[in-house]
Amino acid sequence: MDKESREFLEKRLLILAQRDDVEKMRQETKSAFRQLKEENKTQILEWKEETKGALDQVKKEWASGTELLREEIRKKFEKIGEEIKTALAQSKTEVVSRLQLVSEDGKTNLASSLATARKETKADIDQFNAGLKEIADKAHKVTDEVGVLSQQMKEGFSELKEELGSMMKFSFADIEKKLSALEARVKALEKKVLP
Repeated sequence: MDKESREFLEKRLLILAQRDDVEKMRQETKSAFRQLKEENKTQILEWKEETKGALDQVKKEWASGTELLREEIRKKFEKIGEEIKTALAQSKTEVVSRLQLVSEDGKTNLASSLATARKETKADIDQFNAGLKEIADKAHKVTDEVGVLSQQMKEGFSELKEELGSMMKFSFADIEKKLSALEARVKALEKKVLP
């Protein structure tokens, strides 16, 4: 075999060997990309589960907090209802006793007893109105607190949504950059190896 034929065959073998190396590099690149894609998918699923767990926890806390507020309001209304019943019973008893006194004492004491009864009744009504105003103020305060909690939850959810969205965008952008870099390396290798 002459020298030229020998050199020609060696070049062909070298080109074939380099093509095999390029193919091997391409396969390794694809495998690395698949592995990276799976890792990022797993990480995103973990973030999603963590977010879901946090949202469930916030919902449970919110439900227990509102339940306590409802229970407290219900107890206050029951207490005020009892106070009203007691006050009305006392007023009724006083009116009956005064009517009996009026009938016993006659018309002379009627005017003074009625004036006293009016004053006491007016005092009871004023006290009742003050209690109602206090209930209204507390109910308004509870409503404001519930509104603030609702607003805080909305803000927390929007922040969480934005953060999760930016994490996902960053992950996919990072994968895209790495894939582009790997493709550029493969093309550069092909240009070097293939004539």
